Amino acid sequence: TIGRFSFADTRMLNSFIDFEDWKNQKSFFMKSFLEPGNRLPFYETVNDGYIDIDEERVYHLRYELEDHYGNRLTYHFTVTGKLQPIPEREGCDNRMRWNSYNSYSDTGFQLQISRGNLYDDICFSHTSTRSPNHYSDIHRINDTPVALHDRAEIWIGMHIDTLQNKQNLGIVRISNNGSESWIGGEYVHGGVSAAIRELGDRYAISADTVAPLITPIEEISWPSQKRIRIRLTDNKSGIRSFRGEINGEFVLFTHDSKSSLYTYHFDESRIEKGQLQLFTFTATDGAGNRTEYQYNFYY
Repeated sequence: TIGRFSFADTRMLNSFIDFEDWKNQKSFFMKSFLEPGNRLPFYETVNDGYIDIDEERVYHLRYELEDHYGNRLTYHFTVTGKLQPIPEREGCDNRMRWNSYNSYSDTGFQLQISRGNLYDDICFSHTSTRSPNHYSDIHRINDTPVALHDRAEIWIGMHIDTLQNKQNLGIVRISNNGSESWIGGEYVHGGVSAAIRELGDRYAISADTVAPLITPIEEISWPSQKRIRIRLTDNKSGIRSFRGEINGEFVLFTHDSKSSLYTYHFDESRIEKGQLQLFTFTATDGAGNRTEYQYNFYY
C-alpha cells in the first residue's frame, strides 16, 4: 500500500520505477523488486521481491492493483522454467557500491558521489571526445541513465583557458540531438566544477557572454493601463536575478516561472503622480552578464 511519505524521499521514486526506460522512452514502469538503496517506507516484500525460477515447470504469477476506493485489477501470467547455463558475471573495472562513497578520476575529469546517492551497485563507465566547439572535451558520464538521490560533484578540465572573465564559464549538458542546457558551476584549478542529479548524459564546458534581452511591451500605454510589461529572455544560462525601479525606488514585478513576461501594476502609494517617471529594469543571467533598460514616461 502506497501511503504518505516524506517530501525528502520524493526523489527516491526514481528507484520505484525503471528510470532508464523512463529516461529513454518516457514510459513509466514500476519495478517488482526492491533495490538495496531504496528506503521508501511503503514496501512489504519477501526476498525483496525477487523470485527464484529453479525448476523446469510452469510458474503461475499475478499482479494485483488496488486503489484507495477498493477497486482492484488482477493480471495473471505464467513463466516457464527451462534448464539453461547461468552466464558468468561480466567483469567491471569501475564498480560503484550503493552503500559507499564513490569517486572516479581520469584525464580532465573527476566525479564524486556521496554515500547514499546510489540505489544499487553500478558498473561505471566514462568516455570523452574532442570538441572544437567547447572549452573542454565532451564527457559521457556512464553509458546508461542512473538516477542519483542527491547531487554528485563533477569537475571538467579545460583544453582552452583563454576567456578572461571566468564567471562566464559553465558546464552544459548535451542531449542526444545536440541541444545544450546550462548547468553552470564554478571555475576551479583550470576547469569548472558543478553538481549533477543523474548519470548517463554528456557534459562539456561552454561560456555565456551575452547579456539578457529586455524587451518593453507597449510602453506608450503603460500610464493609461497603469501597468508595466516587459519580456525578459536569456539565450543560454537563464535569468538569475532581476530588479525594477521607478525613480530609484524598488517596485515589485510578478511573473510566471514558465513565462518570459514580467508585469508591474502601479501602486499609487509608491508613485507620485503628475510628473515624469524614470523606470529602470536590470537583469543578470546565470553567468553574471548584466543588462539595464531605462524609460521615461509621464504619469
